[in-house]
Amino acid sequence: MRNDLGIIAENRRPAIICGIIVLLMFPVIFQLNGQSENQSLVSLDWDQNQWRQGEMKEVVRFHCLDSSQLQIDALLEINTNSKGSFEAFNVKTPYIDGVDVTNFGHGRNLGVMFDPAPGQGLSKVSVKLKFSRPVQYLGFTISDIDAAEGRLDSVVIFGNESEVFPNLSVQSKNPTVTVIRNSAVAVGGTSGSSQTGSAYGGESNGDVLVSFGDEYLDSITVLYYEASRNEDPMARGIGLFGDLSFQLARLYPMNLLKFGVVLDENCRPVVRWASNQEYAIDEYVVEYSYDGYNFSRAAAISAKNQYSQEIDYELAVNRDLNTDNYFRLVKVDSDGDQEILTSESISGSACFHFTNVNIYPNPSSGNYVYVEIEATEQKPTEIAIIDQYGALLVQTRYDLKRGRNLFKLESKHLIPGVYNLRFTIDQEVVSKRVSIVD
Repeated sequence: MRNDLGIIAENRRPAIICGIIVLLMFPVIFQLNGQSENQSLVSLDWDQNQWRQGEMKEVVRFHCLDSSQLQIDALLEINTNSKGSFEAFNVKTPYIDGVDVTNFGHGRNLGVMFDPAPGQGLSKVSVKLKFSRPVQYLGFTISDIDAAEGRLDSVVIFGNESEVFPNLSVQSKNPTVTVIRNSAVAVGGTSGSSQTGSAYGGESNGDVLVSFGDEYLDSITVLYYEASRNEDPMARGIGLFGDLSFQLARLYPMNLLKFGVVLDENCRPVVRWASNQEYAIDEYVVEYSYDGYNFSRAAAISAKNQYSQEIDYELAVNRDLNTDNYFRLVKVDSDGDQEILTSESISGSACFHFTNVNIYPNPSSGNYVYVEIEATEQKPTEIAIIDQYGALLVQTRYDLKRGRNLFKLESKHLIPGVYNLRFTIDQEVVSKRVSIVD
């Protein structure tokens, strides 16, 4: 399954309409300094989804609308490469320490539990939440970070693939967790008044508050470790994204920072560009034309959708070159709308077996145009006359000799306009433009 936001089968997960949360309902969350008063917060509703159990990967898509009816998609990915039994649940968690409990902590939590296999005491679970457009003022609670029987919970939190880091704070006077930069590590004993690691009554001694402030976020990642000295560590869990809330960021148009086309060692074109402020882009398409008018799709690459970072792209185009070659970059958004961003032309003459092609007179008002070709070897060439709309008008053949070749093509039947003369030798194509005037 692709990890981008644009391709997920419609019936894989039931869509969830996300509730709008009034800011004053949560006066203590997220340190929302400088937040715009006319923008509402959006929250993901975990407890209405269905979760697979006992699998190593979990992918869920949420659909959210803010008060201005702007849509945002949130893609959740949970996985581990470690051996063991992995489960992810919503607010109704069927098993923690052998008893049924309401949740891992207080608020709306996504419960994540991992039972490492023997020898997997330093196991890791990765939980990533990706957004189809950037968000700001994102905050949430991680609950039940604690220690018991040689097992030690710890988490590492970051945004935008390790480019942005949050502020962390503990919520209890007697915590079972301490924070160090963007990490939280268990200290002391087991969280909750029952000493089971489950905060039945909303105890916060194993909780950490996560706040990203006004940072622009494309994604957030939580790495959850079940570190243990035991060969066969016990299963434990934490609650993630409790009272998760965020605000749609104020966005500016995507920036194309640079664009260029180069030839590799095999004379094949490679298109390179860089951009930032990306969001809601499905893919970039490179189109090719031999005449600058008629373009066709040549290659494509999925957009990385990183708003606050400069992203570099490189895309090889598997095709032979003409004398003149035109490339343009097209942006395709998540709705399928296309926008031409820029274009560039390069010469492919250095890659040819025939070194030079000249057409004269150009423009031409007579009955003929003369063609002069310098060939490096004796070979036939196919000659085609193509109008500016891409229609083939004339096709003929001429046997080239090694060295200088001079011949004429009849043009009296052509109406005034711009035409392309295309010469093909084996797999090589040279195109020359000629103007016919009255």
